[in-house]
Amino acid sequence: MPIRTRITQVARERGWTASQVARSLGLYRSNVSAMDSGKRSVSLHALAKLAAFLGVSPSDLLENVPAEAGSLSKQPELLGRVRARDLDSPDGAEKTWVHRTLLAWQRHYGKKRS
Repeated sequence: MPIRTRITQVARERGWTASQVARSLGLYRSNVSAMDSGKRSVSLHALAKLAAFLGVSPSDLLENVPAEAGSLSKQPELLGRVRARDLDSPDGAEKTWVHRTLLAWQRHYGKKRS
C-alpha cells in the first residue's frame, strides 16, 4: 500500500507553498507532490527532515488510509502459514524469512489490479 503524506496541506496551514518547502530542503516540487499522492516513497530521513522544517512530528505528515480489500487480514492461508512457521522457530532464532515473506507479499498484493 502506498504511503501518502500531507506535506502540502501542513505547509499551507503554516502559510508556505509546497514549492517553498521543497526549495528550502533541496527537493523538487514534483517530488513533494508525488509523496503526497503516494506515487513516490518517502524515506524516514526525508520525512524527519520535512517534519522538523514544518515544526510537526513525522506522524503528523502521514495520511491515515484505511486498509484495502486485499490486505494481509484477507489472506488467511498466508497468515496461517506465517504464524505456523513463526511458532516453529525458537526464540532468538534468525527470522529474516519473515522480512522476505512480507516483502514478497507486498510486491504481489501491493500493486493495484484492474
